[in-house]
Amino acid sequence: MNSEREMTDAGVSLSQEIGLREHDKEVLAFLSQNPSSMMGFQGLKRRLGIHSEQLSRALRRLSADGFVEQTELGYRVTQKGLTILDSEVMTEDHAGITILQTYMPGNMDAREAVAVLKGSWIGPLRWQGLTESPDGLRLSWITEDGNVQVDATIRGGQLAISAVTTFHERVDEAVRLGHLLFNRISRAASGEEFRSVSA
Repeated sequence: MNSEREMTDAGVSLSQEIGLREHDKEVLAFLSQNPSSMMGFQGLKRRLGIHSEQLSRALRRLSADGFVEQTELGYRVTQKGLTILDSEVMTEDHAGITILQTYMPGNMDAREAVAVLKGSWIGPLRWQGLTESPDGLRLSWITEDGNVQVDATIRGGQLAISAVTTFHERVDEAVRLGHLLFNRISRAASGEEFRSVSA
């Protein structure tokens, strides 16, 4: 227990020593929850509720200091950034509801799926970001109010659609949005959309 407290104190004091501003800490803490995630600007803005200009300045400062890097798929924390906050912050519970699971068509490559779907808006769902792990890829969308998140996880030739809601009353909406996302992926997979991206 004491060692956990010491780690927390060390993480906080290190961020104070470095001179991180409040929004810098919020962004760094959020990205550190899942270091393999790459979050789009709008996804960060929705999740954190930070004004565009303030978020832009925080990301510029964090990038300049080498704590965050921008990729074509979004922003992610660097190894240097992970040393600023303690490991307690770096866990995020993605427990939610599984809406459906299915196999992907054999000709559909996960990378092509990402290239087609990244940044897209699907009905009321706004692109949030991507998490890459040895197990597979998780693409995330979120509603404008930030209360419903819908994920498409691709691993081993399988696709799973799941959702996390802030309020139990919105489970039906989450299920409907999960099916909307699945329909979008299905339409793309049945056409030439994925193959034309790789051509």
